[in-house]
Amino acid sequence: MAELIAPHGGRLVECLVQGHERDSLLHKAKNLPRIVLDEWEVSDVEMMAIGAVSPLSGFMGQADYDSVVDRLRLADGTVWPIPVTLSVNEEEADRWREGLDFSLVTESGQTVAILHAPELFPYNKLVESKLVYGTTDGSHPGVAKVMGQGSLYLGGRVSVLNLPEHDDFSENRLSPAQTRQEFRKRGWRRVVGFQTRNPIHRAHEYLLRCALELSDGLMIHPLVGKTKGDDLPPELRMRCYQALMEGYLPGDRVLLVVNPASMRYAGPREAVFHAIIRQNYGCSHFIVGRDHAGVGKFYGPFDAQRIFERFGPEELRVIPLCFDNAFFCRVCQGMATVKTCPHVATERVSLSGTAVRQMLSEGKAPPPEFTRPEIAGVLREAYAGRP
Repeated sequence: MAELIAPHGGRLVECLVQGHERDSLLHKAKNLPRIVLDEWEVSDVEMMAIGAVSPLSGFMGQADYDSVVDRLRLADGTVWPIPVTLSVNEEEADRWREGLDFSLVTESGQTVAILHAPELFPYNKLVESKLVYGTTDGSHPGVAKVMGQGSLYLGGRVSVLNLPEHDDFSENRLSPAQTRQEFRKRGWRRVVGFQTRNPIHRAHEYLLRCALELSDGLMIHPLVGKTKGDDLPPELRMRCYQALMEGYLPGDRVLLVVNPASMRYAGPREAVFHAIIRQNYGCSHFIVGRDHAGVGKFYGPFDAQRIFERFGPEELRVIPLCFDNAFFCRVCQGMATVKTCPHVATERVSLSGTAVRQMLSEGKAPPPEFTRPEIAGVLREAYAGRP
Protein backbone atom coordinates (compact mmCIF):
# COMPACT_ATOMS: atom_id res chain seq x y z
CA MET A 1 0.00 0.00 0.00
CA ALA A 2 1.37 3.42 -0.97
CA GLU A 3 2.53 5.66 1.85
CA LEU A 4 0.87 9.06 1.59
CA ILE A 5 1.80 12.35 3.17
CA ALA A 6 0.19 12.83 6.59
CA PRO A 7 -2.61 15.40 6.93
CA HIS A 8 -1.66 18.83 8.25
CA GLY A 9 -1.38 18.51 12.01
CA GLY A 10 -1.01 14.73 11.81
CA ARG A 11 -4.57 13.47 11.29
CA LEU A 12 -7.79 14.25 9.47
CA VAL A 13 -10.25 16.08 11.70
CA GLU A 14 -13.72 15.39 10.29
CA CYS A 15 -16.57 17.24 12.00
CA LEU A 16 -19.48 15.38 10.37
CA VAL A 17 -21.52 13.39 12.90
CA GLN A 18 -23.81 10.50 12.04
CA GLY A 19 -26.12 7.92 13.54
CA HIS A 20 -27.70 8.40 16.97
CA GLU A 21 -25.48 11.37 17.80
CA ARG A 22 -26.71 13.18 14.69
CA ASP A 23 -30.36 12.39 15.47
CA SER A 24 -29.95 13.70 19.01
CA LEU A 25 -28.25 16.90 17.89
CA LEU A 26 -30.83 17.54 15.17
CA HIS A 27 -33.55 17.35 17.81
CA LYS A 28 -31.55 19.68 20.05
CA ALA A 29 -31.00 22.17 17.22
CA LYS A 30 -34.73 22.89 16.98
CA ASN A 31 -34.62 24.72 20.31
CA LEU A 32 -31.36 26.61 19.88
CA PRO A 33 -30.86 30.21 18.75
CA ARG A 34 -30.06 30.27 15.04
CA ILE A 35 -27.37 31.97 13.04
CA VAL A 36 -27.86 32.18 9.29
CA LEU A 37 -24.63 31.50 7.43
CA ASP A 38 -23.62 33.24 4.23
CA GLU A 39 -22.32 31.28 1.25
CA TRP A 40 -18.69 31.68 2.33
CA GLU A 41 -19.40 30.38 5.85
CA VAL A 42 -21.44 27.44 4.52
CA SER A 43 -18.47 26.31 2.45
CA ASP A 44 -16.22 26.66 5.50
CA VAL A 45 -18.55 24.36 7.44
CA GLU A 46 -18.45 21.86 4.59
CA MET A 47 -14.65 21.94 4.60
CA MET A 48 -14.68 21.28 8.36
CA ALA A 49 -17.13 18.40 7.90
CA ILE A 50 -14.93 16.49 5.47
CA GLY A 51 -11.58 17.26 7.11
CA ALA A 52 -10.29 19.53 4.34
CA VAL A 53 -9.21 22.18 6.84
CA SER A 54 -7.63 19.81 9.35
CA PRO A 55 -6.61 20.33 12.12
CA LEU A 56 -9.45 22.85 12.59
CA SER A 57 -12.50 21.50 14.41
CA GLY A 58 -14.60 24.64 14.18
CA PHE A 59 -14.50 28.40 13.84
CA MET A 60 -11.49 30.07 15.43
CA GLY A 61 -11.56 31.46 18.94
CA GLN A 62 -9.67 34.61 19.86
CA ALA A 63 -6.32 33.01 20.72
CA ASP A 64 -6.10 31.20 17.36
CA TYR A 65 -7.51 34.18 15.46
CA ASP A 66 -5.02 36.66 16.90
CA SER A 67 -2.11 34.27 16.33
CA VAL A 68 -3.11 33.56 12.70
CA VAL A 69 -3.54 37.22 11.84
CA ASP A 70 -0.27 38.26 13.51
CA ARG A 71 2.07 35.36 12.78
CA LEU A 72 0.41 32.87 10.37
CA ARG A 73 0.17 30.19 13.02
CA LEU A 74 -2.46 28.77 15.33
CA ALA A 75 -1.94 29.44 19.02
CA ASP A 76 -0.16 26.07 19.37
CA GLY A 77 2.35 27.02 16.65
CA THR A 78 0.83 25.00 13.78
CA VAL A 79 1.19 26.87 10.48
CA TRP A 80 -2.11 28.41 9.45
CA PRO A 81 -2.33 31.54 7.27
CA ILE A 82 -6.04 32.46 6.97
CA PRO A 83 -8.64 33.23 9.67
CA VAL A 84 -11.59 30.84 9.48
CA THR A 85 -14.22 32.75 11.41
CA LEU A 86 -17.93 33.24 11.97
CA SER A 87 -19.03 36.86 12.20
CA VAL A 88 -22.18 38.03 13.96
CA ASN A 89 -23.87 41.39 14.27
CA GLU A 90 -24.89 43.08 17.51
CA GLU A 91 -28.41 41.64 17.41
CA GLU A 92 -27.13 38.08 17.01
CA ALA A 93 -24.49 38.67 19.67
CA ASP A 94 -27.18 39.75 22.16
CA ARG A 95 -28.40 36.14 22.22
CA TRP A 96 -25.00 34.84 23.31
CA ARG A 97 -24.69 33.38 26.79
CA GLU A 98 -21.65 31.55 28.15
CA GLY A 99 -22.04 27.82 27.49
CA LEU A 100 -24.99 28.27 25.08
CA ASP A 101 -24.93 26.34 21.80
CA PHE A 102 -26.13 27.78 18.47
CA SER A 103 -27.76 26.19 15.45
CA LEU A 104 -26.11 27.11 12.15
CA VAL A 105 -28.45 27.22 9.16
CA THR A 106 -28.25 28.12 5.49
CA GLU A 107 -30.21 30.96 3.93
CA SER A 108 -32.73 28.37 2.71
CA GLY A 109 -33.29 27.20 6.29
CA GLN A 110 -31.36 23.91 6.23
CA THR A 111 -29.71 23.11 9.55
CA VAL A 112 -26.09 22.28 8.82
CA ALA A 113 -24.32 22.33 12.18
CA ILE A 114 -24.31 23.08 15.88
CA LEU A 115 -21.74 25.52 17.23
CA HIS A 116 -20.84 24.38 20.73
CA ALA A 117 -20.47 26.89 23.60
CA PRO A 118 -18.80 29.50 21.43
CA GLU A 119 -16.52 32.27 22.58
CA LEU A 120 -17.66 35.79 21.63
CA PHE A 121 -14.93 38.31 20.89
CA PRO A 122 -14.39 41.61 19.05
CA TYR A 123 -11.87 42.15 16.26
CA ASN A 124 -10.47 45.03 14.25
CA LYS A 125 -11.61 44.94 10.63
CA LEU A 126 -8.88 47.26 9.39
CA VAL A 127 -6.13 45.28 11.12
CA GLU A 128 -7.40 41.98 9.74
CA SER A 129 -7.70 43.43 6.25
CA LYS A 130 -4.22 44.94 6.30
CA LEU A 131 -2.43 41.91 7.70
CA VAL A 132 -4.34 39.14 5.88
CA TYR A 133 -5.01 40.82 2.52
CA GLY A 134 -2.18 43.35 2.54
CA THR A 135 -4.56 46.26 2.00
CA THR A 136 -7.57 48.10 3.39
CA ASP A 137 -8.81 49.01 -0.09
CA GLY A 138 -12.52 48.21 -0.30
CA SER A 139 -12.21 47.22 -3.96
CA HIS A 140 -10.40 44.06 -2.85
CA PRO A 141 -13.10 41.34 -2.59
CA GLY A 142 -11.66 39.89 0.62
CA VAL A 143 -11.51 43.30 2.28
CA ALA A 144 -15.04 44.06 1.10
CA LYS A 145 -16.21 40.83 2.74
CA VAL A 146 -14.56 41.70 6.06
CA MET A 147 -15.77 45.29 6.07
CA GLY A 148 -19.35 44.26 5.27
CA GLN A 149 -19.75 41.56 7.91
CA GLY A 150 -20.66 41.68 11.60
CA SER A 151 -18.40 43.37 14.14
CA LEU A 152 -17.94 40.34 16.43
CA TYR A 153 -16.76 36.76 15.99
CA LEU A 154 -18.09 33.54 17.49
CA GLY A 155 -15.48 30.83 17.81
CA GLY A 156 -16.03 27.24 18.85
CA ARG A 157 -16.18 23.58 17.91
CA VAL A 158 -18.80 22.50 15.38
CA SER A 159 -20.74 19.29 14.90
CA VAL A 160 -21.85 19.14 11.28
CA LEU A 161 -25.25 17.49 10.91
CA ASN A 162 -25.91 17.91 7.20
CA LEU A 163 -23.57 18.59 4.33
CA PRO A 164 -24.78 21.51 2.21
CA GLU A 165 -27.10 20.43 -0.57
CA HIS A 166 -25.50 20.23 -4.03
CA ASP A 167 -27.03 19.18 -7.31
CA ASP A 168 -23.84 19.36 -9.36
CA PHE A 169 -20.53 17.51 -9.73
CA SER A 170 -21.71 14.56 -7.64
CA GLU A 171 -19.08 12.23 -9.16
CA ASN A 172 -16.31 14.71 -8.39
CA ARG A 173 -17.20 15.55 -4.78
CA LEU A 174 -14.69 13.40 -2.94
CA SER A 175 -13.59 14.02 0.63
CA PRO A 176 -9.92 13.94 1.68
CA ALA A 177 -10.47 10.46 3.11
CA GLN A 178 -11.88 9.33 -0.26
CA THR A 179 -9.10 10.86 -2.36
CA ARG A 180 -6.53 9.27 -0.08
CA GLN A 181 -8.24 5.93 -0.57
CA GLU A 182 -8.20 6.45 -4.34
CA PHE A 183 -4.52 7.43 -4.35
CA ARG A 184 -3.66 4.26 -2.42
CA LYS A 185 -5.76 2.19 -4.82
CA ARG A 186 -3.83 3.63 -7.76
CA GLY A 187 -0.48 3.19 -6.01
CA TRP A 188 0.25 6.92 -5.93
CA ARG A 189 2.55 8.39 -3.31
CA ARG A 190 3.95 11.51 -5.01
CA VAL A 191 0.76 13.36 -5.90
CA VAL A 192 0.64 16.90 -7.31
CA GLY A 193 -2.35 19.12 -6.62
CA PHE A 194 -3.43 21.88 -9.01
CA GLN A 195 -5.60 24.78 -7.88
CA THR A 196 -7.67 26.68 -10.40
CA ARG A 197 -10.68 28.95 -10.52
CA ASN A 198 -10.37 29.60 -14.27
CA PRO A 199 -10.81 27.51 -17.43
CA ILE A 200 -7.70 25.49 -18.19
CA HIS A 201 -5.65 26.79 -21.12
CA ARG A 202 -2.34 25.82 -22.73
CA ALA A 203 -0.22 27.50 -20.05
CA HIS A 204 -2.01 25.49 -17.36
CA GLU A 205 -1.66 22.35 -19.46
CA TYR A 206 2.09 22.92 -19.67
CA LEU A 207 2.33 23.07 -15.87
CA LEU A 208 0.26 19.89 -15.55
CA ARG A 209 2.48 18.01 -17.97
CA CYS A 210 5.59 19.14 -16.09
CA ALA A 211 3.99 17.92 -12.86
CA LEU A 212 3.10 14.55 -14.38
CA GLU A 213 6.73 14.03 -15.38
CA LEU A 214 7.87 14.06 -11.76
CA SER A 215 4.91 12.49 -9.93
CA ASP A 216 2.87 9.32 -9.67
CA GLY A 217 -0.36 11.19 -10.31
CA LEU A 218 -2.07 14.54 -10.59
CA MET A 219 -5.20 15.86 -8.88
CA ILE A 220 -6.87 18.73 -10.73
CA HIS A 221 -8.75 20.43 -7.93
CA PRO A 222 -10.87 23.35 -9.18
CA LEU A 223 -12.47 25.60 -6.60
CA VAL A 224 -16.27 25.61 -6.88
CA GLY A 225 -17.22 27.66 -3.81
CA LYS A 226 -18.06 31.34 -3.91
CA THR A 227 -15.93 33.50 -6.20
CA LYS A 228 -16.22 37.09 -7.37
CA GLY A 229 -18.99 37.91 -9.80
CA ASP A 230 -16.96 38.15 -13.01
CA ASP A 231 -15.27 34.76 -12.61
CA LEU A 232 -16.65 32.14 -14.96
CA PRO A 233 -19.24 29.80 -13.37
CA PRO A 234 -17.98 26.41 -12.14
CA GLU A 235 -20.21 24.45 -14.56
CA LEU A 236 -18.41 26.04 -17.50
CA ARG A 237 -14.98 25.57 -15.99
CA MET A 238 -15.66 21.88 -15.27
CA ARG A 239 -16.59 21.26 -18.90
CA CYS A 240 -13.24 22.71 -19.93
CA TYR A 241 -11.32 20.49 -17.48
CA GLN A 242 -13.19 17.42 -18.68
CA ALA A 243 -12.46 18.26 -22.32
CA LEU A 244 -8.75 18.53 -21.57
CA MET A 245 -8.70 15.24 -19.66
CA GLU A 246 -10.60 13.37 -22.36
CA GLY A 247 -8.39 14.54 -25.20
CA TYR A 248 -4.95 15.38 -23.92
CA LEU A 249 -4.05 13.84 -20.53
CA PRO A 250 -3.57 10.19 -19.47
CA GLY A 251 -6.77 9.29 -17.64
CA ASP A 252 -5.15 6.73 -15.38
CA ARG A 253 -2.76 9.36 -13.98
CA VAL A 254 -5.19 12.25 -13.44
CA LEU A 255 -8.06 12.67 -10.98
CA LEU A 256 -10.59 15.52 -11.22
CA VAL A 257 -12.05 16.48 -7.83
CA VAL A 258 -13.90 19.66 -6.87
CA ASN A 259 -12.80 21.84 -3.97
CA PRO A 260 -15.84 23.30 -2.13
CA ALA A 261 -13.86 26.19 -0.60
CA SER A 262 -14.73 29.81 -1.20
CA MET A 263 -12.15 32.07 -2.78
CA ARG A 264 -10.61 34.70 -0.51
CA TYR A 265 -8.20 36.34 -3.01
CA ALA A 266 -5.64 36.63 -0.21
CA GLY A 267 -2.65 36.10 -2.50
CA PRO A 268 0.41 34.76 -0.61
CA ARG A 269 -1.49 33.71 2.50
CA GLU A 270 -4.11 31.93 0.43
CA ALA A 271 -1.42 30.09 -1.52
CA VAL A 272 -0.32 28.51 1.78
CA PHE A 273 -3.97 27.86 2.69
CA HIS A 274 -4.52 26.11 -0.65
CA ALA A 275 -1.38 24.03 -0.15
CA ILE A 276 -2.52 22.88 3.29
CA ILE A 277 -5.92 21.89 1.92
CA ARG A 278 -4.24 19.79 -0.78
CA GLN A 279 -1.98 18.14 1.80
CA ASN A 280 -5.12 17.11 3.65
CA TYR A 281 -6.46 15.60 0.42
CA GLY A 282 -3.23 13.57 0.16
CA CYS A 283 -1.10 15.67 -2.18
CA SER A 284 2.63 15.70 -1.51
CA HIS A 285 3.25 18.61 -3.91
CA PHE A 286 1.28 21.68 -4.92
CA ILE A 287 1.64 23.90 -7.99
CA VAL A 288 2.08 27.60 -7.19
CA GLY A 289 2.07 29.88 -10.21
CA ARG A 290 2.69 33.59 -10.50
CA ASP A 291 0.27 35.73 -8.48
CA HIS A 292 -1.47 32.67 -7.05
CA ALA A 293 -4.88 33.59 -5.57
CA GLY A 294 -4.26 37.20 -6.51
CA VAL A 295 -6.66 39.84 -7.70
CA GLY A 296 -5.99 43.13 -9.46
CA LYS A 297 -2.56 44.58 -8.66
CA PHE A 298 -2.61 43.95 -4.92
CA TYR A 299 0.27 41.44 -4.87
CA GLY A 300 3.66 41.11 -6.50
CA PRO A 301 4.01 38.42 -9.18
CA PHE A 302 6.14 36.11 -6.99
CA ASP A 303 4.85 36.97 -3.50
CA ALA A 304 2.79 33.77 -3.36
CA GLN A 305 5.90 31.68 -4.02
CA ARG A 306 8.26 33.53 -1.68
CA ILE A 307 5.96 33.13 1.33
CA PHE A 308 6.75 29.41 1.46
CA GLU A 309 10.36 30.30 2.34
CA ARG A 310 9.08 31.31 5.78
CA PHE A 311 8.28 27.72 6.75
CA GLY A 312 10.59 24.79 7.34
CA PRO A 313 9.82 21.25 6.08
CA GLU A 314 8.99 20.19 9.62
CA GLU A 315 6.28 22.91 9.75
CA LEU A 316 4.75 22.52 6.28
CA ARG A 317 5.27 19.12 4.70
CA VAL A 318 3.56 19.74 1.35
CA ILE A 319 6.15 20.87 -1.21
CA PRO A 320 5.39 23.87 -3.46
CA LEU A 321 6.22 23.56 -7.16
CA CYS A 322 6.87 27.14 -8.26
CA PHE A 323 6.40 28.06 -11.92
CA ASP A 324 6.73 31.26 -13.91
CA ASN A 325 4.11 32.28 -16.47
CA ALA A 326 4.01 29.89 -19.41
CA PHE A 327 3.29 30.91 -23.00
CA PHE A 328 3.42 29.62 -26.58
CA CYS A 329 6.51 30.82 -28.44
CA ARG A 330 6.08 31.12 -32.19
CA VAL A 331 9.82 30.70 -32.76
CA CYS A 332 10.26 27.74 -30.40
CA GLN A 333 6.96 26.35 -31.74
CA GLY A 334 5.98 25.17 -28.29
CA MET A 335 5.16 26.06 -24.72
CA ALA A 336 7.88 27.70 -22.64
CA THR A 337 8.64 30.17 -19.87
CA VAL A 338 11.22 32.95 -19.59
CA LYS A 339 13.51 30.35 -18.02
CA THR A 340 13.60 28.29 -21.22
CA CYS A 341 12.75 30.68 -24.07
CA PRO A 342 15.28 33.27 -25.36
CA HIS A 343 12.93 35.07 -27.77
CA VAL A 344 11.36 38.51 -27.56
CA ALA A 345 7.95 39.11 -26.03
CA THR A 346 6.32 39.79 -29.41
CA GLU A 347 6.88 36.15 -30.34
CA ARG A 348 4.98 34.93 -27.26
CA VAL A 349 1.25 34.20 -27.20
CA SER A 350 0.05 35.05 -23.70
CA LEU A 351 -3.51 36.32 -23.41
CA SER A 352 -5.08 37.95 -20.38
CA GLY A 353 -8.47 36.88 -19.07
CA THR A 354 -9.84 40.22 -20.22
CA ALA A 355 -8.58 39.65 -23.76
CA VAL A 356 -10.07 36.16 -23.88
CA ARG A 357 -13.46 37.40 -22.64
CA GLN A 358 -13.37 40.14 -25.27
CA MET A 359 -12.72 37.59 -28.03
CA LEU A 360 -15.53 35.35 -26.83
CA SER A 361 -18.00 38.22 -26.54
CA GLU A 362 -17.24 39.05 -30.18
CA GLY A 363 -17.84 35.44 -31.22
CA LYS A 364 -14.16 34.76 -31.88
CA ALA A 365 -12.33 31.65 -30.69
CA PRO A 366 -9.04 32.07 -28.82
CA PRO A 367 -6.12 30.90 -30.97
CA PRO A 368 -4.98 27.25 -30.67
CA GLU A 369 -1.67 28.51 -29.26
CA PHE A 370 -3.64 29.72 -26.25
CA THR A 371 -6.18 26.95 -25.70
CA ARG A 372 -7.21 23.64 -27.22
CA PRO A 373 -9.95 23.80 -29.90
CA GLU A 374 -12.29 21.66 -27.79
CA ILE A 375 -11.99 24.08 -24.88
CA ALA A 376 -12.39 27.09 -27.15
CA GLY A 377 -15.57 25.47 -28.46
CA VAL A 378 -16.96 25.07 -24.94
CA LEU A 379 -16.22 28.72 -24.18
CA ARG A 380 -17.69 30.04 -27.45
CA GLU A 381 -20.85 28.02 -26.91
CA ALA A 382 -21.21 29.41 -23.41
CA TYR A 383 -20.72 32.99 -24.58
CA ALA A 384 -23.03 32.70 -27.60
CA GLY A 385 -26.07 34.91 -27.17
CA ARG A 386 -24.72 36.83 -24.20
CA PRO A 387 -25.42 40.55 -24.27
